[in-house]
Amino acid sequence: MAKPTKAIKYTTATPAELKELWRKQEERKQKRRAQWEARAAGQLKPKPESANRITANIIRLINMQSGCYAFRVNNVGVWDAAKQIHRKGNTERGISDLIACIKGRMVCIEVKAGKDKESIYQQQFGANVQQAKGLYFIARSTDSFIEYFEQMLKSETF
Repeated sequence: MAKPTKAIKYTTATPAELKELWRKQEERKQKRRAQWEARAAGQLKPKPESANRITANIIRLINMQSGCYAFRVNNVGVWDAAKQIHRKGNTERGISDLIACIKGRMVCIEVKAGKDKESIYQQQFGANVQQAKGLYFIARSTDSFIEYFEQMLKSETF
């Protein structure tokens, strides 16, 4: 025999409240539409790329090339709900956001968006990679990485 289900309580709104909700929703839609049209017409600056967007674009770009592979390094700690504590990440401090193998060569890519700056640990990591004959690049936008990547693929000494 099935368990009885709990009754679902619905809240009701008066017709005036529903009209107000509908009006607010339409205002938000009109505002978004106006912003989109202004951006399309070049009247508004496009939103700057986020670090997540740059990272996703770089991974997609590298993995589309034959002989190339890239992955994201998760170097952030996590919240342990069971123990109610924050656990630190277990990666080396300063490790780059992306690690790639491009035509057999190790490339570490640090992604920085906006006013982000490299930490001392990231600078040291980059120096260690370069000392080991790997490549280290700081990507501030998808476009800057595309230029670097194209030069890298065209280079005969790569």
